[in-house]
Amino acid sequence: MDAKSSEQNPDQKDAINNSSISKQSMVQGYKLYKKRFMILFFFTMAELCNTAVYATCNPIAVELSNIYNESTSVVTLSATLYLFMHPLFTFPASYLIMYKGSSMSVKIGSILTLLGVFLRCLVRQSFIYVLIGQTLCGIGRPLILNAQASVAVEWFPTSQRTKLMTMLNFIVTFSGILGYIIPPIFFAGVTIDEHSPQDVLDTGDSRFMYLLFSEAVFSALFLIPLLIFFETKPKSPPSAAAKGSTKVISFTDSICQMLKDIKFIQIFISFTLFYGSYKGYGVALVYILKPYGYGKSDIAILSVMPVIGGFLSSLIIPTIYKSWGKYKPIIIILEFSTIFTFYGFLWGCYLQNYVVMLAMATLQGFFILPAIPLLLEWGCEQIYPLNDSFCIGLQYSGATMGSSFIAQIVSMVIHGKDASKLDGFIGITIICSLYALAILSIAFLKEVKHKLALKKSFVNPSDEMEKPFPHPYTEVNPEDLGLFDPDKVQDEDDDTGGDDNLIDNDNHNQQQQQQRENSYGAAPALNDD
Repeated sequence: MDAKSSEQNPDQKDAINNSSISKQSMVQGYKLYKKRFMILFFFTMAELCNTAVYATCNPIAVELSNIYNESTSVVTLSATLYLFMHPLFTFPASYLIMYKGSSMSVKIGSILTLLGVFLRCLVRQSFIYVLIGQTLCGIGRPLILNAQASVAVEWFPTSQRTKLMTMLNFIVTFSGILGYIIPPIFFAGVTIDEHSPQDVLDTGDSRFMYLLFSEAVFSALFLIPLLIFFETKPKSPPSAAAKGSTKVISFTDSICQMLKDIKFIQIFISFTLFYGSYKGYGVALVYILKPYGYGKSDIAILSVMPVIGGFLSSLIIPTIYKSWGKYKPIIIILEFSTIFTFYGFLWGCYLQNYVVMLAMATLQGFFILPAIPLLLEWGCEQIYPLNDSFCIGLQYSGATMGSSFIAQIVSMVIHGKDASKLDGFIGITIICSLYALAILSIAFLKEVKHKLALKKSFVNPSDEMEKPFPHPYTEVNPEDLGLFDPDKVQDEDDDTGGDDNLIDNDNHNQQQQQQRENSYGAAPALNDD
């Protein structure tokens, strides 16, 4: 009888239920695998390879328009096509992550990136191949970028999530800036205009081909191993949040529920204005600095400084958040501080003090870059228990479209190449006004504690083991847990989700490991029914 019921009832194989296997697993704690660092490395390289190709043509648009006899608008269209693929394909990417896992999504995104970078190498046949290649890379962007939170949750304890999200978003920003810096290096010492002789144009063509092949080979070097070794999740979960898919309702209903969440929309508006304005500022920076006599080399250096500041803050801000445990006050302080750095940068321009400008550019990165993952995490917290890829994809899509729109407005206001010092001041004021709106969007928003409620809903190893275990949170009615009512959870903590019980050791007893593998692998099957 017992054997028969065991075969018929899959719950008895579930590590969250009241079997003897579950008792052993819960007592032993969650497990960390050393291969998580390999997974993280491959994922960061996928982000870098995909994001770095975005701006390949823009910094050298004038040169390419003369080399290949195309208008500059066609050349810069390559970056536009790349960017606008993210809003178009963000929900299909989230669907893939939700139903097939982050591994398949990242692998497909990597394949599209590889096809795109190698297809661009056919530019000598026609520049249309560059546009098609950029489009393929753009389609791959949400497939990779939207999986950030999933990779963090599936492989790492939740106490490390803020640090991981900060690092991953730092990689995105760094690779984007790298994409602007590298192309001019390949064209150093070569001046190409409409009057250049054919031998100079041929030299420019050779250097552009060398640039494209270098990016293609670099991508293949890391993305091909990714296709072989990248995995969706380990055999045993690292925390309670990784016990199963976050699917609780249908895909369409998930989107509708997220878009009807007013609090999430406020976070979304703040992220779009904050991150989009900064991206727009980066596009307009060349026009803001032009009246002061600064050239391409100066702009390149000023573009690198925020990366240095962002790297420093990525070591500090996550620690502050872990101690404080609140998103809103930290984000508001960071956004207010960013406004002062913009005007401080402009003050350095008026003084013609390059040291002040470098310091302010560094502080911009210090305050801006850590606020991005905090806003993303807050959005994921708000829409919980919906899949995190919805939040990541929609917020990045909004920032992508917002940055293009803001850059166009600022460029028109400061009159582009004819910009004056007053125009630059007005442009900075517009950007800072948008930052103020970003602060107002979240100023009166109450923080949620959904995942804290999740943590309290799970039985700890020290609790009475005879009590029935709840299913994974994908099987729990959110209203029963109070997940959407923050007032039902009275205290704050860092939501370790069982991290205190982690086992960072690959040498487990083989029998217990097989039991944990079977129980963990059974969760998605339950969700699919």
